[in-house]
Amino acid sequence: MLFAGVQQIIVITGLHHIFGAIESHTGTNFLNPLMSVALMGQGGAVLGYLLLHWNNVRDREICIPSFLSTLFGISEPAIFGVNLRHKFPLIAGCLASAVSGAYVYLTHLTALGFGTTALPGLAIANPANNGYVNYIVVHLIALDPGILFTVLIGRFSKSEKEKKAQEMKLKEIPAVKAEPNVMYSPVKGKAAFITECSDPVFNQKSMGDGMVFMPEEELIVSPVSGPVMMVFPTKHALGIRTEEGTELLIHMGLNTVSLEGRPFELYVGEGDTVKAGQKIARMDLKAIEGEGLSTETPVVITSMQPVTVQNTGTVNWGDSVMTITQKD
Repeated sequence: MLFAGVQQIIVITGLHHIFGAIESHTGTNFLNPLMSVALMGQGGAVLGYLLLHWNNVRDREICIPSFLSTLFGISEPAIFGVNLRHKFPLIAGCLASAVSGAYVYLTHLTALGFGTTALPGLAIANPANNGYVNYIVVHLIALDPGILFTVLIGRFSKSEKEKKAQEMKLKEIPAVKAEPNVMYSPVKGKAAFITECSDPVFNQKSMGDGMVFMPEEELIVSPVSGPVMMVFPTKHALGIRTEEGTELLIHMGLNTVSLEGRPFELYVGEGDTVKAGQKIARMDLKAIEGEGLSTETPVVITSMQPVTVQNTGTVNWGDSVMTITQKD
């Protein structure tokens, strides 16, 4: 149980490859089934997280292929793409793996060799003592508690509760009746002239005029309606073209490109069409501040059109804050 429970944590370090040197004197391998169910526990955790966030398109795009990889013995997408990132699924997967490890021990399940796990591992399962049946059963045992534990822990997780609370707040926001050439607040917090931004690239209007926002909540909504032109691989910025042809950039935090996307969660992708007030991203304010960086969020008109700021100070999601002058 102990080995199965911690084996995937060892995978994070890369030291799991040394276990290939361990074989039983009987000619069978007793570790291979334990490694296989440890992997499947993480796969179950991914499915559990997917159930909690099924309505999130981005989470579905990550979780589904990550789970499919575990079926063929590859757990890294599940661990690094989902479970380690959100922490509680990793713990739930380890607990499920420990439970299935007990079944491996009690049924004396072994393998005829070392290397392949999950579905391909069935080819080297030791047929003795109903080995094939036990191999299938033990993987279902790893999978089901992985789902269950993740859902249960997720329900009581503080971070999950905060995330759900943020989403509920957004659902309470009335729909924005977008008007042409009007920009709406992407945050709940403070709004100011772009010249008050602490980054000289923005406050000198090198990239265009606009505004800077100091968010107090993590959710970011679209300030305009139109197609998403560009999404940075590091998730910290995206560009939108309005229905009138204006191009703008939303830059979440300052110098946050160095964080390689960790504090950000995007709900839209390049090519998607968004509406003003639609949820487009989530930024972890505490994580950004913990890195010593600013959460200031500039929104600039990269098509270099003049603007008129209408509203500064305290703003809520979807408040009208600025008008954009169209070029002749």
